[in-house]
Amino acid sequence: MRQKKWAVMIIVSVLMTIISGMTAFGAVWRLGQEPNGGRWWYDNEDGTYARDGWYWLDGNRDGVAECYYFDGDGWMAADTVTPDGYQVNRDGAWVSGGVVMTRNVEQAGGTEKGEGNQLVVYFSRTGTTERAAERIRELTGALLVRLEAAEPYSGSYQETLTRARRELDSNARPAVTTVVENMDRYEVIYVGYPIWHGTVPRPVLTFLESYDLKGKTIVPFCTSGGSGIEASIRDIQGSVGGASVTGGRRVDDVNVIEGWLSGLGLNP
Repeated sequence: MRQKKWAVMIIVSVLMTIISGMTAFGAVWRLGQEPNGGRWWYDNEDGTYARDGWYWLDGNRDGVAECYYFDGDGWMAADTVTPDGYQVNRDGAWVSGGVVMTRNVEQAGGTEKGEGNQLVVYFSRTGTTERAAERIRELTGALLVRLEAAEPYSGSYQETLTRARRELDSNARPAVTTVVENMDRYEVIYVGYPIWHGTVPRPVLTFLESYDLKGKTIVPFCTSGGSGIEASIRDIQGSVGGASVTGGRRVDDVNVIEGWLSGLGLNP
């Protein structure tokens, strides 16, 4: 990453007189000085710098932006978990399931994480639903958020089913640790989950009922060994207030997702 960022700094320095009026190309990664040697910050070169949150940045100008977290003083987080619970690798890029999250620059639409109006929220125990969610994120440019239960589910399939049955029978709302800031900005929310005992896992309902979703469009998608999505949609409809809920899709193969999304007509 250091070589990449130093290369960007050299290129920017050489071309500065040409592009000084172009904000997107004037910004540059800078390495801190002692006592912050080895730490990176992002200089917008207009008197401001990235700080106090997430930013989509295409530092090497390859048309693909990665997402970085900066603290209140402007230092990039690296090889850690951010205060809002996301993993970043040693280069500072946001990763999920070991995969660096990216956006095409034209999809990013700006620098702040989640600046667009679409969101993908998914609950996944084995990774199957996660793969579907990541494909939707790739096709829509939406912000991708993993839904986590405060009490993690067991790695044992049978223990998970037993707990899920108990939560379903008691109509429980298990606590979740996932929080989406600025939910008001999202107009379309894709909600993904595996089918448990014929319907949606209860933590998904906990999450949905935590926000005022009136006027938004909720797009359910599920993964399942054989059960349909219909019962889960009815449960979701009861948890989203005045939101509009689409018919949804059971995803047996991620290759069907592009055609399904196209048919929804929700993306430009």
